[in-house]
Amino acid sequence: MLFPLSLLVNAVTLALTLSMLLIVLWYDTTNAIHRFFAIFLMLVIIWNVGFLLLQASSILEISEQFTQFAESLVDIGFASSSVAIYVLTSILVGIHSRWFRILALSSIIVVVSYNVFLIVNNPNINTENNSLSPIFYVIFNSITVYIVWYYRRKFRYRTLILGILTFVIGQGVGFLNTETGIVTISTSISAIGALIISLSIVRQTIVQPLHERISQVEAIHSVSLAMTSQIATDDVLTTITEQAAKWLNADASSIFLAKDEQLHLVTGYGLPTKYINSKLKIGEGLAGRVLQTRKSIMLENYQRDWLGAPDVSLARITFGSTICTPLIYAQKAIGAIMVIASKQGRLFQQDDMHLLELLSAQAAVVISHGELFSEQRALTSRLEIALNQLRTVLSSTENPVLALDRQLKVIFANSAIHSLLEKTEITGEFIGNIISEDTFSFRYRDVVRDTNKSGGGHIYEMSFGERIYLCNLAPLGGKRIEGWVAVLNDVTELMELDRIKSEMIRMTSHDLKNPLQAAIANLDLLRDDVDELKNEEISLSINIIDQQLVRMHRIINGILDLERVRSGKGTSEMFDIGQLAKHTHAEWQEFADRNKVMLSTNIQDNLPKIVGDKQQFERALANLIENAIKFSINDGRVDVRVTSSGETILIEVQDNGIGIPSDIQPQIFERFFRGQQKGIEHVSGSGLGLSLVKAVVENHGGHIDVKSVKNEGTTFSIRISGTHS
Repeated sequence: MLFPLSLLVNAVTLALTLSMLLIVLWYDTTNAIHRFFAIFLMLVIIWNVGFLLLQASSILEISEQFTQFAESLVDIGFASSSVAIYVLTSILVGIHSRWFRILALSSIIVVVSYNVFLIVNNPNINTENNSLSPIFYVIFNSITVYIVWYYRRKFRYRTLILGILTFVIGQGVGFLNTETGIVTISTSISAIGALIISLSIVRQTIVQPLHERISQVEAIHSVSLAMTSQIATDDVLTTITEQAAKWLNADASSIFLAKDEQLHLVTGYGLPTKYINSKLKIGEGLAGRVLQTRKSIMLENYQRDWLGAPDVSLARITFGSTICTPLIYAQKAIGAIMVIASKQGRLFQQDDMHLLELLSAQAAVVISHGELFSEQRALTSRLEIALNQLRTVLSSTENPVLALDRQLKVIFANSAIHSLLEKTEITGEFIGNIISEDTFSFRYRDVVRDTNKSGGGHIYEMSFGERIYLCNLAPLGGKRIEGWVAVLNDVTELMELDRIKSEMIRMTSHDLKNPLQAAIANLDLLRDDVDELKNEEISLSINIIDQQLVRMHRIINGILDLERVRSGKGTSEMFDIGQLAKHTHAEWQEFADRNKVMLSTNIQDNLPKIVGDKQQFERALANLIENAIKFSINDGRVDVRVTSSGETILIEVQDNGIGIPSDIQPQIFERFFRGQQKGIEHVSGSGLGLSLVKAVVENHGGHIDVKSVKNEGTTFSIRISGTHS
């Protein structure tokens, strides 16, 4: 009764085991567990086939050689499967290395080769007397039992432990008694154990991952909700590490973030708090390597497999199986997430790494968005503070301030402008109301043109009742103008003061000019009278008085000319700037010769004509030439160049004199300003010449620049538009 039952059990288990072998090899041959599991199953099949043949030979009374062959197969399968179950168990708990695999495979080949050698060279040999089965069983199965007990937490399914122990016990039963019945039971028990192992491995490496893929979307969704429900960055990081550890059934997890060319361990789950804020260099440690390569790394045994610097101080002692994946957002590696099992903890598989990569992709987005949100919130807070401060300043200022959008709709109005606008058609609440062009006396097209052209504002005068305001319209926004800010300055009193001042200067200058001319004329008569006395002291005094009167006369003329130019009074005619430059050169040639300065002109032909006040422009050019001569050294040179490009005329007056220090260059166009640099003590002047030049040039729509290097010379450049018509 025992034999038919055993035969049935062996046949069924052999068929099922063979099917498991085919499934595993079909699914994935690159997996180390699958490869060594296949070797183990093939050896078990050899053992079972040999036992079935041995049973068949005893029933059918087949030749002794066939019986010996069957016994050899049993011995090969039994001994080799003892080694194979040890190797497979070691791989399942992750205590193997690459060299271990090679050594284990070599051991199996040696066992098989040894038995084949015995069969081939001496078919009649008694394999029982030469069998290595007892030795291999005692050595390898004892170690296998120890590994199963010591690393029991690393097995994902308890059925694997049951199958391994059943297989080992089945092999051990055969040594209790050599009777056929016991051996039959031994083979059947081991076959059942191999079948349990087969089912467990197929479940672990094929069935369960396929089943988990169905729920991965829901799991990712729940993890994402758990992470995105947090707002503060620290809370988000804590949630991610906790979810990662729980999802992969790990003992600990941590997140490293890249900051200032270093990796900072910012949070950890299941790790001592002393590790928080520890730092790694990029490329240092497992996390640093992952960040540098942007590729996930899975270690079955951290102490054995990781040869680089440890991620934390006690990592080699406490870390077991470890997975680390990069956190990548917008093509930038921002950090790494690591899950850790203890030395006696579970062994991570390839599917675990894929799951962590899914989580890390979500985590990278959440972390980046969390940081961006924190930065945005901080920026918003700073902007609110700045806005409140700005509102306080604008509201407290006495100047009316108004902010308008592109449609001239009011978006801000301070209290000072309320009383001003209440006199117009705009009443009540100003915010949201549209300001018409007539209200502020401007043309919308001119405002847009000026702000787009120069990037600055549009400044003009306007009147509200009897008050005069200087309105400065400055653009809002960057490249695209989003609106304008209007700041009104009440210049009524200033303009009145300026009018009174101009009138006083005009009156004073005219009142001074007449007696001054009379004094100069009478001084000339006095000089004629005293020349007959031939008294050098009297003549010297008269010359000094004459020089000072002439200087006073020049100052008065300069003031009158400047006021006349500033008031905009003057004639308008079309004149040839080339001819004007030649005429001015001729007038100042004698002055240049007297000062031993070479004065030259270079005037282009067919220059455009200038429309304006010829007399004012000649006076401005004369002032530039006079200054260039006065501030030149002996044997110096002054060049006057007039050229054009299209309708633009360029007038340059260049000297090689003492130059103008850079610190006073911005002031030289101010009225009555005179530099005090060394070397100009002998030069007389009123400080009005350059101010007059600038006023004349700007009145004619031109622009004046100065370039000067101390002790090397100065060049004044005037650019003004002309016409060929």
